[in-house]
Amino acid sequence: MSHGLSISPGSLFTARLLELTRTRRKTLLVLICLVALVPMIRLSYLVRHYGVEVPTLDDWEMAPLIVQAHTGQLRWADIFAQQEEARTVLPKLIFVLSAAGGHWDVRDQMMLSVVCSWLTAAGIFFLLRRSQLNLAAFALCFWLAVLTISSTAQFELWIFASGFPSFLPGFFLVAALVTIATNLSTLWKFVICAALATASSFSLPHGLLAWGLTFPVLLISRRVSRWPSWLTAWLVVSGICVVAYFWGYQKPAYLPAFAPAASLREYALFILEFLGGGLAYSLKDQPAVSATVFGALQLALFSAALIYSAGRIRNRAFLARVAPWFALGLQTIGSAMLAALGRIGFGASYALASRYVTFSLLLTIAVIALVAIVAGELARADRSRWSRACVLAICAILIIGYLEPYKVAAANTRFFLRSLSAKDRLAHGAVLFRVAIDTSEVIKKTAYPDDGRLVQYAEALDRQKLLRPPLVRTNHLNPLPHEAADGKNASGSCDTLAPVDAQLIRATGWAVLNRKGRPADCVAVAYQLPAEPEWILFTISESFEMRPPIVKRFRNMDQLWSGWTATFPKSAIPAGAKLSFWAVDADEPKLYRLEDKTSP
Repeated sequence: MSHGLSISPGSLFTARLLELTRTRRKTLLVLICLVALVPMIRLSYLVRHYGVEVPTLDDWEMAPLIVQAHTGQLRWADIFAQQEEARTVLPKLIFVLSAAGGHWDVRDQMMLSVVCSWLTAAGIFFLLRRSQLNLAAFALCFWLAVLTISSTAQFELWIFASGFPSFLPGFFLVAALVTIATNLSTLWKFVICAALATASSFSLPHGLLAWGLTFPVLLISRRVSRWPSWLTAWLVVSGICVVAYFWGYQKPAYLPAFAPAASLREYALFILEFLGGGLAYSLKDQPAVSATVFGALQLALFSAALIYSAGRIRNRAFLARVAPWFALGLQTIGSAMLAALGRIGFGASYALASRYVTFSLLLTIAVIALVAIVAGELARADRSRWSRACVLAICAILIIGYLEPYKVAAANTRFFLRSLSAKDRLAHGAVLFRVAIDTSEVIKKTAYPDDGRLVQYAEALDRQKLLRPPLVRTNHLNPLPHEAADGKNASGSCDTLAPVDAQLIRATGWAVLNRKGRPADCVAVAYQLPAEPEWILFTISESFEMRPPIVKRFRNMDQLWSGWTATFPKSAIPAGAKLSFWAVDADEPKLYRLEDKTSP
């Protein structure tokens, strides 16, 4: 008698078919990821391309901490101190560590925003895989989510070093939701969620919302043994964090009152504009209208999904699929409410600030996933061809209704990205020359409102050799690298030179750095006395402007803001002196003499 096992040809065929199916599925997932890489790589390029190595606004508040760390004087109290309403402990530590190598390059913090976005996208990929969508729905949802995450609607933050904390709470929330979806023990999930919620809390004020949206999701969506004990422990840890956060807290006097008396309509408009900020500039001249409409539509879809899910509240498997997306959406809604309470004093239009878009995008991603999940459930509940066609048609309308305004908003907000980059480049030139010449008015408009403090901070950083290039300390041109703008490395001219009034003269022109494919950072103005061969720098351009003909000439939209204006007093020019105009490459630094079309 034979005791061997016999395997039928049918079993072999089935096993082979299953193996081929798994291989094909893995291949498709790889292709889905490769397609998603396109907008993320493009985002990384844009941030690196438009980012400028100069601290601006809140970045300068980090300068004393960095200097104190390098001189051994940094105290914990300095790290824990309030920054406006926030306890930005984690961002401060990151700023200090970023300069530990002896060079503070703010572009590293800009790229950290990109890294957070990449990691958030990876977390969304994992959560979508756990949502039990078919492969086509999964691909569409993931691609739409990646487009949302990489949106240039966040233009204020992408090239602002102090913008990276805005990306941390969303990333920490997604990381916590991913942790909850794993097979780790409840203890490990508790510890990791608590650590992430603490990090979120000490990044930005609305990060405190993480305490209600991380570990509690596990208790709601899954059966956890001894859940009352876990909930009690979570409330205790949350309370400790909140007490630590508000210990010695003082509301800054220069900010508007919290929850001031305002009409319900004003609050509603603020919240809706906040929620719809991602598509605000799909109508360039009416951003409030497009933001309000998009915010209301998202809120309606989110509410509909919530009502549908409430009817299936006893289905733990379904709750596990939708709970992460409700947590993401509630993070945005909670942030909108907190922002409205704290900033309604500035008016509803304040919600259109692009720095709020980073918070609102989580709701967009949540709605995308929830619509896909609910649509799939409705299609399975009624398998008739008519009902399936209706569901697919509605989903197609929603997708097209999102992508069309997204495309317009992306084009419009990239325009703002170029403009902000030009402003930062002007700030770079102003900071670079501040010790040698008076650029205080330009600094106040572009880099920091308090010129005196900026000079103090910049000098301290320069003494520690943390700024590259170092500050220019002479107004004599000869010690600085310079050459003629011959069209190879730089091009440009001074086109007009005319009196504004009895005291002021204004020069205008254009300047580009050909080799770098962008406008000059600024234009320096110098004079030369008849008996002296050396040029003396005495001012820089104070503004930039659009020059469409230059775009056509170089076939490069990045040259749009190549126009410049320099206004200076007649008294700054000695009698008999002649003028010259120099395009500045502040990264080197190097100056290029422009053609002077005003000379006879």
